[in-house]
Amino acid sequence: TSHTSHTTTTPATTAGNQDEDVFSYGEGGVVRDRAMERMAEHLRQLQDKVEGRPERRARGHPFAREILAAPLPTNFKETNLVYDGSSDPSRHVRTFENMAVLHGYSDSVCCRAFLSTLRGGALDWFHQLPSGSIVDFEDFASKLTNQYSSAVAQEKTYLTLMAMKQGEKESLRKYVARYNQTCLEVHSTSDEVKAGGLIRSLRAGPCRTSLAKTPTRSYEDVLKRCRKYINLEEMEMEFAKLEGVAQPEPKKEQSRPRGRSPGRNSPKRNEQRRASPRRGGRDAKGERRDEWQRRPMVFERQ
Repeated sequence: TSHTSHTTTTPATTAGNQDEDVFSYGEGGVVRDRAMERMAEHLRQLQDKVEGRPERRARGHPFAREILAAPLPTNFKETNLVYDGSSDPSRHVRTFENMAVLHGYSDSVCCRAFLSTLRGGALDWFHQLPSGSIVDFEDFASKLTNQYSSAVAQEKTYLTLMAMKQGEKESLRKYVARYNQTCLEVHSTSDEVKAGGLIRSLRAGPCRTSLAKTPTRSYEDVLKRCRKYINLEEMEMEFAKLEGVAQPEPKKEQSRPRGRSPGRNSPKRNEQRRASPRRGGRDAKGERRDEWQRRPMVFERQ
């Protein structure tokens, strides 16, 4: 009986080994079970959905995994800012940073929102960056600025102000606005330089004369005094329109067309001769008319 039990269990064990061989071994050697591999892949996909893991999305993306994993705010809206690489990248970065501060974006959200502003060549440049090379917004902005440094606007200095001049037909209001805008773009310039540059660059007129008579080092004071003359200039223009006084444009002299002069015996020449008195003509006695004018007058004594 003991021998029979042994003989009956051995085939079962052998059958079990044969089943294990079917799942674990192939013709080329030891291989993983295909069914288990599919099940493991399915479990990984479910885990990615539940935990929101960005490994598969981050594969080949320039953003680090932490940036892609950060959730967006519920009220997030894409900005209308656009950058294609043709303008100053520093100005675009500053404009975006102001918008991000207003909405309270986190660093990771700033990266993803900033990416949505790129267009054209700038977007192509971004997707050529190495995978996971951007770790925060400062890194992103620095890479963009360095890439398009040739498009950075030339920095303006006090020499820019010294080279400015009011146009011949430019109104005082327009010029002061243009000069003031340039001052905002010039860094580290004193009030005295701004005030002196504006006075020097004005066209000759009442405003420049007044500022030259009583100069001031305060740029704000110069602007206030300019505004008074701006109002005066515009009021005079309105009065001129109401009174119908308009400065006539100077007329150009018409040059006489070149041509042949009238002939000696032409009717026009004869008419000119009759109209103009002739000098040295003769009177009825045959004497020259102007001859008596040259003779001295002689009086006889009584």
